[in-house]
Amino acid sequence: MKNRILLTVKDKMLPLAIKHKALLVVAVILLIFGIVIGRTSHSCKQLANDGCENQTTKTCDEVQPCDGENEQAEHDEHGHQTANATCNENRLSDLEEVMCEHKVRIIDCDNCRFEVGVVKIDPSIAESLIETGIVEDVKRTRVFKFTGQVQLDLTKTVEVVSAGGGRVEQVSKLLGEKVEKSDILAVIHSADLGQAKADFLEVQAKLELSQATFKREKELYEKKVSSEADYLNALNELKAAEASYAATDKMLHLFGLEADQIGSIKDEKGNGEFANLILRAPQAGTIIEQNISAGKIVGTTESLYTIADLSNLWVWCDVYEKDLAVLHEQFTKGQPLKAIVQVKAFAGNEFEGVVDLVGNLMDEHTRTVKIRVQVKNPEGKLRPGMFADVEVMIPGQGRMAVVPRNAIMSDAGKNFIFQHWKEDLWARRDVTVGSIYGDFAEILSGIPKGATIVTGGAFMLKSDILREKMGAGCAD
Repeated sequence: MKNRILLTVKDKMLPLAIKHKALLVVAVILLIFGIVIGRTSHSCKQLANDGCENQTTKTCDEVQPCDGENEQAEHDEHGHQTANATCNENRLSDLEEVMCEHKVRIIDCDNCRFEVGVVKIDPSIAESLIETGIVEDVKRTRVFKFTGQVQLDLTKTVEVVSAGGGRVEQVSKLLGEKVEKSDILAVIHSADLGQAKADFLEVQAKLELSQATFKREKELYEKKVSSEADYLNALNELKAAEASYAATDKMLHLFGLEADQIGSIKDEKGNGEFANLILRAPQAGTIIEQNISAGKIVGTTESLYTIADLSNLWVWCDVYEKDLAVLHEQFTKGQPLKAIVQVKAFAGNEFEGVVDLVGNLMDEHTRTVKIRVQVKNPEGKLRPGMFADVEVMIPGQGRMAVVPRNAIMSDAGKNFIFQHWKEDLWARRDVTVGSIYGDFAEILSGIPKGATIVTGGAFMLKSDILREKMGAGCAD
């Protein structure tokens, strides 16, 4: 009986032991596999971080593109980061020895090249599809940011008034229209102009009579027929008539008449336009105010139109005391202070300008001083009254690397630029971006000064290296 019980226990324990042994073997295999994967991951990470160690044989999975977060940055004498170009160059050279899963160099594999951030473009195609430039080494600049308001350039703004009172017969130009100098704005039936023309004709007739009388008296005096007194009287009348003629001629010019129009006044007496005052534009520009309509009685003191040249505007900014010293120093040296103006209505548009005036008075309530920025407005996007954000550039100490803003691409929170590597190969270089200066951006690290980069059409290269996100991968 005892032996039977032992046999039964043995029969039940044996399968259980075999089962646990199998589980133990599986656990050991999984542990070994985890150690191998961990070491492989550690080696890949170490290679991506260092990038400068010589490797004899690498695979597509062992090398990652150069990462801006892993690049070492050093600081110049002014405390700004600069690119560690040597490490970047070593990383690019390492890629020449990396083998992909297709047993070829990864930079030669059309299916795997994108995994390390490299793009291949035929030079003849690149010339037509992309624009290139270099990482420029320029003098460092300080940027001061202010708020301001767009206003009219008063030197290019004029109010139009009538030289004579009367009734408006015709309105030729309306609010918002662009005009050229001497364009007809309106026609006013003016009694003042009619009287001035009548006076002119009267004086002109007297002048002609005085000229004929003087000519006759002069001939008689020279022949000793007329007395000297008659000759002198004729001369005095001629001079008086000439003075009156000059005065009336000047008056007609004040009404806006030209010499040829004055000469044809005699022909206007019967055509119904004798008293019509032509109101003309004194300068080219845009009509921004209109206070005239047909049938309205107007005088000589009210503004009928306001015409402004909107191609150049002023932006008045408020400067606090803490920033005044630097601006004052640069302005008194006669150095031009460049400015960039932006408005919310046209976000992303930048308007170039220059500071041409620093105010002499401080506002007692806001404790600010006004500065004036002359800004070009060729497309007419800026409107007087708009609020603006203004950046004023002040020359600083030292130098910095800058690239066009269009050259900077971004993905997953990282900024990068495509640098020409060699021949038909371009490589992604992760960069750290500093201050923005209008259309340019400062590069603190990630790419060396003088490197050739893509400044236009970089999105095409970006699409290639991010093809995995778009559904393509490393295909067989």
